[in-house]
Amino acid sequence: MFLKAKTYEEDQQWELADKGYRQFLQQVPNSAAGRSNLGIVYTHEHKYEEAIREYRAALKIDPTLLGVYLNLGVVYFREGKYADAAQPLRRFLSSSPGNRQGRELLGLCDVELGKYEEAIQILTPLRAEARPDVLLALGASYIRLRRMAEAQIILRNLLDSPESKSAQVHFLMGQTYVGLSKFPQALEEFTTVSTLDPDWPNIQLLLGATEARIGHFQQAEAYLETQLQKTPHSFATLFTLGALLNKENRFQEAIPLLLKAHDLNSQSGEVAFQLADAYWKTRSERKAWDAVRLAVRLDPKNRQAHYLYAQLARQRGDTATSQNEFAIAESLSKRTSEDDILRFSEESQTH
Repeated sequence: MFLKAKTYEEDQQWELADKGYRQFLQQVPNSAAGRSNLGIVYTHEHKYEEAIREYRAALKIDPTLLGVYLNLGVVYFREGKYADAAQPLRRFLSSSPGNRQGRELLGLCDVELGKYEEAIQILTPLRAEARPDVLLALGASYIRLRRMAEAQIILRNLLDSPESKSAQVHFLMGQTYVGLSKFPQALEEFTTVSTLDPDWPNIQLLLGATEARIGHFQQAEAYLETQLQKTPHSFATLFTLGALLNKENRFQEAIPLLLKAHDLNSQSGEVAFQLADAYWKTRSERKAWDAVRLAVRLDPKNRQAHYLYAQLARQRGDTATSQNEFAIAESLSKRTSEDDILRFSEESQTH
């Protein structure tokens, strides 16, 4: 009965194999091989919960069946249960460290779990002959760790490959150029993304933010307005457009957008600073005072916020506070983001 079920399995007659193994297990319920093979059949039938049950039953009967750990990891991975997948994959690789499939899956799990250092360590040895999704995961890990030069090398190789028409490759390449402050090149990559996949999440936001970085404010505003129509409650879009309008001295138009952004994220020091600046420029001193104090509390390393706080304190006759805030502003190094109104949202950085 077991051999007959196995023949059905080898011929990929999954329904017959399913029935055969279940009949066998009714008579021999403690067969690790029967449980494991039924798990394989369930996997091919996309019955993942049943497959997990059978694989775990097989390992309970015989924990030395190393291949079952790999199969269990595969099923958890397909279900998107990356933390659950990582454990059996590590157990499998402890005995078979050179297995390519196991290393690829564990590396991809680590990327999904935000363990980028571990992912790089696992995936780098596979780089020479890695599949595109593995190279993308490796490139994405370097980007998350701000190791842009290494990400650029990997992604540039992908762009020269048949997979160059992948929107994801161009998206990650655009992110890499942003990290390298190469904004014209980033704009080119994000434009390609929008051509290949017009529905890419927040692509108009990314295009608008990048256009603003190179001083194309009119084009930036058009992109951001389009994004706002699609996602009217997007914090990143409201903030970026409001900050852009501030940059253009259109403070009355900026304030409503920034207030909406503040409602969505009241803990953003950047929003509080932009509001303080807009209120100050429109002579709303009391509102500016409250906003700037909130800004320095939420983001104590914002040099501009401390400088504005010092100016407002001096205007109010508070000499001690003014001198203290000027001193703090001078002590802070000028951050690269100081004039950066472009805040790329987390939701736009992964897809």
